[in-house]
Amino acid sequence: MTTLSMTHVPSSRSHPASSFDVVGAFALLETSRKMALFDQLMANRMNAYRNTIHALWPQAGDDDIRKLEMVLRHRLEKLQRFS
Repeated sequence: MTTLSMTHVPSSRSHPASSFDVVGAFALLETSRKMALFDQLMANRMNAYRNTIHALWPQAGDDDIRKLEMVLRHRLEKLQRFS
């Protein structure tokens, strides 16, 4: 009889598909590039937003694009609540 390890987590959940830190990379960008990405996102220019991210970080995947979008939208909502 084999025992089941209670600490085992399938690899798809324990390790992300990519080790690229899109939020960290965004933090290191120049202000003008940050604003360009933010403006594209807020103007619903999703193709331009995706293309810019791929131009800046070729290793970024679709999950990274969505993650950065969620972070930026959350920050905007937070700023709007306190203004």
